[in-house]
Amino acid sequence: MMRYLSNLKLVFQQRFITQNSYININILNGIALAIATNLVNPYYAKFAERMGATDYHIAYLNSLPAFVSLFALIPGAIFLDVFGSKMKNTTWMMLIHKLFFLIIAFIPIIQGVSKPWLFIVLVALMNLPGAIYTMGYQSSIGDIFTARERGLAMGLRNRYSDIFRLGITLVSGILLSIPRNDNQVILLYQIFFIASFAIGILEVVSFSRFSVMTETQSHTEPDHIRRVWLAIQDSFRFSITNKGFKQFMIASLLFHFGWQMGWPLFNIYTITKLGANEAWLSAIAIAGGLTAILTATKWARFADKKGNQIAAVVATFGMSTTPFLYVLSESLTMLVVFNILIGFSVTGTALVLFNLLLEATPKQNRTTIISIYNTVIAVSATIAPVFGVWLMRQTSLEWSLIVTGLLRFVGCGAFWLGTRKKNDQGDSPH
Repeated sequence: MMRYLSNLKLVFQQRFITQNSYININILNGIALAIATNLVNPYYAKFAERMGATDYHIAYLNSLPAFVSLFALIPGAIFLDVFGSKMKNTTWMMLIHKLFFLIIAFIPIIQGVSKPWLFIVLVALMNLPGAIYTMGYQSSIGDIFTARERGLAMGLRNRYSDIFRLGITLVSGILLSIPRNDNQVILLYQIFFIASFAIGILEVVSFSRFSVMTETQSHTEPDHIRRVWLAIQDSFRFSITNKGFKQFMIASLLFHFGWQMGWPLFNIYTITKLGANEAWLSAIAIAGGLTAILTATKWARFADKKGNQIAAVVATFGMSTTPFLYVLSESLTMLVVFNILIGFSVTGTALVLFNLLLEATPKQNRTTIISIYNTVIAVSATIAPVFGVWLMRQTSLEWSLIVTGLLRFVGCGAFWLGTRKKNDQGDSPH
C-alpha cells in the first residue's frame, strides 16, 4: 500500500504539478477523495438492495444522513471557527469520517440485526463528521485562495479528480460484476470499504499540509462562550439582513429540493425498473464522468467570463432536464447515453454553486454562515427524498420524476431572477 501511495505521489508530481503549491495540494486531496469515495459510494443503493433493502430504505439512505447533519452543522461551525485551529479541527473530522468506512465493512458479518437499517444508520452517523469537515474544507478554500484563484483551483481539482473517479469506477464496476452470487459480491464490497479507508488516510494527510502551510493564530482565549454567542448572532444577522445572501439561499433551496427529490427515484428507476447491476451502474457513472472531465475547466472559464450567476442559470437548466431524460430512457443503453449529457450540467452546477456561496459570504464568520446555509439545504435533503418516494407510491415513478424536473426548473428560474436583479442594480458579476 505504501509503495502504491509513493508511486501515486510521483505520478502526481510529474503530471499534475503547477507552480502554485496550494493548488497542487488541493488537486492531490481531491484525487484521494475521488478514489476513496467512488470505490463504494456509487453502489450504496445496490449494496443495500443486496442486503434486502426496500424502496423506502433507499429513500432513507438519502434523507437520514441529511437529518443527522442538522445536529452537526451549526455546532460544528462554531467548533471549527472558535476552538483552536480551523484546519486542524477539519483534519480530525476528516479522519473520523474515514473510520466509518472501516466499520461499515463489518456489517455483513453482524447477526441478529436488520443489515439495511444498520447500514443506513452508520452512513447517517458518518455524515456527522462528514458534514463538519466538508464545511471546514469549503471555508478553508475561501481563506486559502483569492476569488480569482478559486475557479482555477477548483476546476483543476475537479478535472483530475474526475479522471481518477472514472478509472476507479470502471475498475470497481467490472470487479463487482464478476462474482456469481450475492455473498461473493458482498465480500468484495467489504474489501472495497477497507480500501476506501486506507486511501482516505491519504486525503487526511494531504489536507493536513494546508494546516502546516497556512497556520494562523489559535483561538485560545478563555471566553469561548461569549465568542460562540457573538459568532452565532453575527452570522444569523448577516443571513437574515444581507439581501444578496438571502437571494442566493432561496434560489439554491428551491433548486436543491428538486435535485434531492430525484436521488432515490433515479436509483429505483435504474436498479429496479431497468435492472442495472454494478457493471451498468459503473457505465452510467463513467458516461457522466467523461463529460465532467472535458468540461471542468471550461465551466470555470465560462463563469469567469460571464459571471457565476449566469453560469448557475445555464448549469441548473441542464440539470433540470435530467428527470425527463430518465423518463425517456427505455433501456440501460439509452440511460448511459443520456448521462453523457447529464454529466455536463452536474459538473457546472457543483462548481458554480460553490463559487456563489463563497461570493455571498464574508471572510468573518464564514464557516458559521456556511453552516446556516448547509443546515437549510440539509433540511431539504431530509424531506425531499422521502417525499419523492411517497409521491411515486401515490402516482407513478414516471410522474414523480416529471414533478422533480419541474421543481428544478423553478430553482433555475430563481437563479435567473437573481441575474435580472443584479443587472437592475448595476452590479457587475465577479
